[in-house]
Amino acid sequence: MLVGQKQPGDTIRLEVMRDDKPVSVAVTLDELGGKNGSETASSEHGKGRWGLNLADLTPEARDQLQASSSVHGAIVNDVVPGSPADNAGIGRGDIIMEVDRKPMKSASDVAQALSSVPKGQDALVLVWSNGGSTFRVLHSAE
Repeated sequence: MLVGQKQPGDTIRLEVMRDDKPVSVAVTLDELGGKNGSETASSEHGKGRWGLNLADLTPEARDQLQASSSVHGAIVNDVVPGSPADNAGIGRGDIIMEVDRKPMKSASDVAQALSSVPKGQDALVLVWSNGGSTFRVLHSAE
């Protein structure tokens, strides 16, 4: 609700838990659906530079995907065609469990981890799909 009262271009601070410690993260907001969307800019975790639209893994989604309770992370809602995520073979319904070998618990964890990858560097993600897990490399477009 508070984010909805802000304007595109405003910077807000989010308090997140990282390795059981609170961390303050600055996030610059973009227009919903804006072409320069950041993975951390909206509740839907907009597509950003990696081409991913992420959401939290709900119990309902877990049941629908038949993912075990040991699977944690963010569910992929959408992938931009031709994006680094698309090129890595990531698709709708996949679950991103790790980014650069760090376990993820939510869409905001994944979004923060991906947005902190330095420009020009690739990201290694562990993806659960159809009952199995594989590592994929998101090649930076920069």
